[in-house]
Amino acid sequence: MHLPRREFSKRASLIVLGSLTGLKLSNAHTTYTVRNGDTLGHIALKYGVSTSELRKLNKLTGDLIRVGQTLSIPTQSGQAATTSASNTYTVKNGDTLGGIALTHGISISDLKRANNLSGDRILIGQKLQVPAASPMEDLLAQVKAETAKIHVRTQNWKRIVAHHSAIKYGNAAIYDRAHRKRGMKNGLAYHFVIGNGIDSGDGEIEIGPRWTKQLLGGHVKNYHINLTAIGICLVGNFETSHPTHRQLAAFTQLMDWLRGEVIPGAKQFAGHRDLRGEQTICPGKNFPLAAMHARYD
Repeated sequence: MHLPRREFSKRASLIVLGSLTGLKLSNAHTTYTVRNGDTLGHIALKYGVSTSELRKLNKLTGDLIRVGQTLSIPTQSGQAATTSASNTYTVKNGDTLGGIALTHGISISDLKRANNLSGDRILIGQKLQVPAASPMEDLLAQVKAETAKIHVRTQNWKRIVAHHSAIKYGNAAIYDRAHRKRGMKNGLAYHFVIGNGIDSGDGEIEIGPRWTKQLLGGHVKNYHINLTAIGICLVGNFETSHPTHRQLAAFTQLMDWLRGEVIPGAKQFAGHRDLRGEQTICPGKNFPLAAMHARYD
């Protein structure tokens, strides 16, 4: 199990991870009409631009967008003009199956099946058939209900860190017991745990006491990072397997909601291994960390 070595005592929009439509072209840029389920981060990732570019071009002060709003999208990457018209994707340097699946809102198994792939190996320049995505339901209902009951320390949270559990089994209660046995008086090291369908539901977001009580995390070694960083753990060993489609949907929904409505000041995102001095491979090579950075940085 991925466990920290020690603990120191002391606005939501439903994301639909599917293909985007409503695209119109002009000489200078592309315009896109916001649909139910869209987020600024997802639109930016889909069309190969940064959220900061979208904000600047559309004179937005934050990440909130509304259904029916028309956004201008820069086309210098050339990606926006072709994405919605094609069901093929050409593999680029740095791409992974997980990242491609995340970007297009589909599961890795569907992507493999559409391309007769038996493993995870893909080649630069390879053309992949991308099947149509299906809408994903809102996985945040319970989290929203519980969060409405607490006073969130909005000024304290500055960063969100992604983890994997490094084992196939477990849920929030199981990890809480294990962490307490290791001497962590506040129990579960993470603020949220996302299940894989074994000991909790696939894509189920479990809330830890560190979130309900607004306590510092115990998920990294650095005390100062724990003070200001929210920890989200996906159940599974992503060195040997992939997160499920519903786990990634839950993760992105949770991230979009936290950063968009609850704690807009938490602008920093990191995988555990990104943090200096942590000496870990967490959240594993099969977690689409590069795609998440493209979405949230």
